[in-house]
Amino acid sequence: MKWTLISLLIGGCLAQITLGWTYHYSNKSMSWDKARQFCKTNFTDMVVIQSQEENNYLVKLLPDRDRSPYFWIGITKKQKNETWTWVGNNSTWIGNQSWAENEPNNDHSNEFCVEIYTNQGKNRGKWNDEKCANPKFAACYKAQCNATICGRGRCHETIENITCICEPGFVGDRCETAVECPPLSEPDNGELICPGGNQRFNSTCQFKCSFGLLMIGSADITCGINGVWSGQRPVCASYKHTLWAVTGCGATSALCCLCFCWMKRRKRKKLAQVRHLQDVTSPSNGVQG
Repeated sequence: MKWTLISLLIGGCLAQITLGWTYHYSNKSMSWDKARQFCKTNFTDMVVIQSQEENNYLVKLLPDRDRSPYFWIGITKKQKNETWTWVGNNSTWIGNQSWAENEPNNDHSNEFCVEIYTNQGKNRGKWNDEKCANPKFAACYKAQCNATICGRGRCHETIENITCICEPGFVGDRCETAVECPPLSEPDNGELICPGGNQRFNSTCQFKCSFGLLMIGSADITCGINGVWSGQRPVCASYKHTLWAVTGCGATSALCCLCFCWMKRRKRKKLAQVRHLQDVTSPSNGVQG
């Protein structure tokens, strides 16, 4: 991919364009607090690094410098015994390769801010804890995600990439399309009503039977998040056929009941015969001498 370095007029700073967020830096040095304010005013915030890969990537974009001042990054703490924390997301990520040799050393007991080296030596890309009042250049980023870019989804941003994580029932690169269910056809002896012709996620269609016919099943079905209609399509039947079906079902149920009762009665009779035979042959019923 070809990278293009562009000049911005805001605050006399430069930026490197990426497909996801953009990295920016000032051409004037300032304290850590002023550097962060500069980043928040002109962009999104001071740089927040989430992995060693991103750390290495950032260093390639920042200008090489052979001596201090280098660049402030968005990790800090307020007291000596506190954990280093990134601004914005409260992450505490620190890679095994992050700190320069013998750092952080808190040399003056109040080095609570961090700069990143961009020289060509062994410490290139390493971090150093510094007094927050010391002047450094600001390293900033500008997020490309916003509240509307992903439609019905959540925007997830990484280096060179924006991904939309869609809500259930929506698809597309920007979660702009509702899931579609298979087309429905008109029922026999009835009609199908889908408001606006919509047969997508969360839409409900209604079946109606012609006059004089009885609907068997639910009249309403809804398109689900997986593109499947809820329930089975109803059937329109005449009252005569429905009555025969109910009668047939009742007759079958009655026959099953008669068979069950007959088998249960036969079992009880057999058990009674066994008990009677045991009583007759029991030694207690014999003649005593």
